[in-house]
Amino acid sequence: MTEEEAPTIATKRRRVVAAAGGSPQVITSITDVPSGILAHAASFLAAPSKALFAISLDQDSAVLPNERSSTIVGNQWDVLDFGQIERDLAEKLTDLIIKRVLLCIDAVNNLKRLKLANCTKITGVGLEPLRGSLMIEQIDLSLVGDNQHPELDPEPPISWEHVLPILDSIIAVEGCALMHLQFPLVWRNGLYTDSDFHAFYERYNEMYRSRGVINCLECNESLPTSHPPGEWMSFGRHKNTCYGCLKHYCNYCMIDGKIKYVANDCGKCKRFYCEDCTQVHVCHGRECHLGVCIDCKYECHKCNEGFCEMCLDRDIIEKCQICDRYCCSECNECYDEEEEKGMGMTCQECDIKYCNFCRLRKFRQGQLDCADCIKRIASLLVGVSSAQKQLQEENEQLKVENGQLKRENKELKLVISRR
Repeated sequence: MTEEEAPTIATKRRRVVAAAGGSPQVITSITDVPSGILAHAASFLAAPSKALFAISLDQDSAVLPNERSSTIVGNQWDVLDFGQIERDLAEKLTDLIIKRVLLCIDAVNNLKRLKLANCTKITGVGLEPLRGSLMIEQIDLSLVGDNQHPELDPEPPISWEHVLPILDSIIAVEGCALMHLQFPLVWRNGLYTDSDFHAFYERYNEMYRSRGVINCLECNESLPTSHPPGEWMSFGRHKNTCYGCLKHYCNYCMIDGKIKYVANDCGKCKRFYCEDCTQVHVCHGRECHLGVCIDCKYECHKCNEGFCEMCLDRDIIEKCQICDRYCCSECNECYDEEEEKGMGMTCQECDIKYCNFCRLRKFRQGQLDCADCIKRIASLLVGVSSAQKQLQEENEQLKVENGQLKRENKELKLVISRR
């Protein structure tokens, strides 16, 4: 091969496509692909992935949306929900990446709802592009997805020192569209009347009150129904505004003298939903009967009844540390004859929480040496022995019946052959 031939052969590895004007265009990397083709490929991605794809192609889009990034992401950005991408990816996103995404989609002029599910690495400084937005209606800073408890371990680094000035710039603008805020649990746990966070949500309540009278869409009563009156946000939690549709409702309405539950403040996900946005399940726990989102309930694997977060904390329903199944106290196989009541999963001696199925399996494998644990499954061991004996007897009976059927079949064949 001559030196003159080498470039000719090398060019065969390149892709040649027609550019917008019809002239051929050499493709050596993905950044050389025409914007229209990239936009078409990105149309199959979830919204956050589409924006991440755009900023990965051109870091300039982190400063100012350019022609390529604008073509890829478009301008329809009512919702940016990071819960739509893989959790492992969302947990790696930094403030710089969040900032680039918000700039890339021109969030201050386009975005209505922002949900930062699983973005547990951010401090909040990356939300700067939302400053002064007249479009934003909802910001979820809880950092968890749908039907998840907001408690995070370890505690996330998100700081109100970075976020509150941005939120203040939004609620201070005339024509503010903000209707719902969901705060991190770590902020609400550290809520004091002399804190900056408490001072902010007082300003937020004042902003809401300045909008005039807002009535429940079901019964037409004035809202909010909180105590003290006039607080749309109390103890860091939003009241009377549905997380899903952002419409306003009472928790329950008095209609024709009867109580009608039209919304629910879920005890697990800590979100307020109307009945149109999520089905409410009434907890089966004794003297509980709190409402939880249908997908937030803890379901007993035996009776299929649903329970709330409070019942989980009180061990009315428990989760096995091995199989991850839930079992309520009413369905627990274990019975204490001295106390004449069922025992929970947690052993008082070894402090291990197993369901009795897993305890029995560990006992058979020779891995259970706790006397109290063995006591808990004693009735099951007797039951298993009785069941095995019954099965053996039934098996012997079936063998006898099977032998009899064979003899009858043989005799029948003999009769037929003689005819």
